[in-house]
Amino acid sequence: MTGAPWTFDEARLKCLEASRRQEAAEDVLRQSYRDSAQSEEAYRVALADKIIDLRNDGVAATACADIARGDRKVAALRVKRDIAEGVREAMSQAAWRLTADRKDAQRFSDWSQRREMAETGHQPLEGSIA
Repeated sequence: MTGAPWTFDEARLKCLEASRRQEAAEDVLRQSYRDSAQSEEAYRVALADKIIDLRNDGVAATACADIARGDRKVAALRVKRDIAEGVREAMSQAAWRLTADRKDAQRFSDWSQRREMAETGHQPLEGSIA
């Protein structure tokens, strides 16, 4: 890394790239929330159905929930649900990190502009961010 300030075009490109990465992460985050909700729904429906089946088979009501959670299909859906929750949380953290990266790109862009003006002796234009 040279430590040189970005040119206007470099700064614009870096900020645009950071914005696009953040937007893509938001799309994936939206999908991960959808997947997590669908997995939760499938698990809860299967669990409820299994509890009803057990109760209808004469199993004591107090034991139905525990037995139902041990059913292979129900347990597999819970694993899928838990994984979907983990993916959702990981994507949420990635979105926060990309937001920070985007802010860093903007700060470096601002610094580059101020440094360029200081080196050239130019004054910022009326209403500019510098």
